[in-house]
Amino acid sequence: MLNNKTFLRVFSLVAAVLLWAYVMLEVDPYKTAKISDVSITFANEDVLAEEGLAPISGDEMEVAVKIKGRRSDVNSVRKTGLTAYVDVSSCKKGENSEEIVINTPDGISIETVSEEYLTFEVEELAEEEKNLNIEFDKENGESESKVPWVVAAETDSVTVKGAKSLVDKVESVKGIVSSENMPKEKSEWRDVSVTAVDKDGNIVPDVSILNGDDIQAQVRLMALKTVELDISSSDLREDFQIDKLDVADNIRIVGPEDMIQEIDKIKGFAELAGIDDTQTHKINVNLDLPEGIYLYDQKNPLTVKVKLKAVE
Repeated sequence: MLNNKTFLRVFSLVAAVLLWAYVMLEVDPYKTAKISDVSITFANEDVLAEEGLAPISGDEMEVAVKIKGRRSDVNSVRKTGLTAYVDVSSCKKGENSEEIVINTPDGISIETVSEEYLTFEVEELAEEEKNLNIEFDKENGESESKVPWVVAAETDSVTVKGAKSLVDKVESVKGIVSSENMPKEKSEWRDVSVTAVDKDGNIVPDVSILNGDDIQAQVRLMALKTVELDISSSDLREDFQIDKLDVADNIRIVGPEDMIQEIDKIKGFAELAGIDDTQTHKINVNLDLPEGIYLYDQKNPLTVKVKLKAVE
């Protein structure tokens, strides 16, 4: 009797599993699911650009969507996600509100959307030249004696295009070059990945960099060395003499290893023309660098603090 009860329990369990598998695999029932963080993009921006206008993305460029479809289709969408767009081809300057269109695959229907319309601003389209600052990635950084170096670049400025308020935020364009397997004996051209950044180094979204995919830089691995700095002055007025001269004793230079080994001192010149008082002045130093040798810290030009006194 006990064995019969056990058999019936096992049989019932197996039958239930088989029935469930049949329903799931063969019948494939309908179900609903919520998809959050569906990103919204602008469509037909080129049509708007022909009118000299550009849209500005807002803070709410995502919606939540409830979808319905066969179980297998819904599960597939949950893995890949959804996208949405707003057609801006007929927008005008100022505030606009356009319908949000959800891109759905076959077999999927939309039950509800958290927001049906997107409100955003459209501004005048602007183009401006911005400085290009090229850096290396951090994966293969410098050592105490070697450093990846940009010998030359195809350009030192690029054109940034977009809505005027966004273009105005762009301080410069940041270029990144891979330092992996950097050549040692001679330089080579490498692609530069560019992004527009503000004064704090944050990426400015929704602006394009014209010809940004075609920029290259000539790079190679250089030797790094600290050398003595020998400063002299010029154009000092006859009725003044130097009272104090505050400048670093050493500087760091980079260059080909065979060249830099022969250098122990670099001459610098401080032009004092125009100084006719006894105040402390901060002036740039002109360095006499051999061809192919560079100042390491190029972002911060070398300066000297000088104070004059009248000749008695």
